[in-house]
Amino acid sequence: MAAFSLKRTIGRGVALAIPLAVVGYVLMKFIDIFEKIAEPLAKKFGVDKILGEITLTIFALLIILVLIFILGLLMQITVVASVRKELEDTILKVVPSMNQLKLMAAEKLDLENATSNWKPVLVYREEAYLPAYITEENEQWITFVLAKISASEQGDILIAKKDSCSYIEINMKQMHHFTKQYGRGFLSVLK
Repeated sequence: MAAFSLKRTIGRGVALAIPLAVVGYVLMKFIDIFEKIAEPLAKKFGVDKILGEITLTIFALLIILVLIFILGLLMQITVVASVRKELEDTILKVVPSMNQLKLMAAEKLDLENATSNWKPVLVYREEAYLPAYITEENEQWITFVLAKISASEQGDILIAKKDSCSYIEINMKQMHHFTKQYGRGFLSVLK
């Protein structure tokens, strides 16, 4: 792990804060615009004060969600998808830290998709049981990723011959619960 650096930490904080502030500002402006659009319609139908002052904001958010859904449908058209790609490339040139956020989000999503297919187990190795996930196996070999306490930590990888190790299968709920509690509860599985 790299040594703590105040300068680097502040730099990373700024790199994250600026794109988030821009997105928040743009979202608030969109809400204001759609409140102004929804206001005459809401007054015409007499629903502008059903939930009090927040009614127009709720209508504006609903309009934004409908527009997002329609845009999602339009993304299935090749021409629209290519325009989105060009627009995204332009934005990434203007706000370089957005690319880093995009890569981090994609990496996290890939990891979450991969872990949903892993089989949680307690593997017996060197006179101890270790919480792990089976990620791959064939007739001779088996690959484990040893679990860590925090999901943000990287796990160690163990590749072993099937006949040289044994394991006890557990479910994903138990694995998450026990690792969050620093191992408390694994003994109940060993009984």
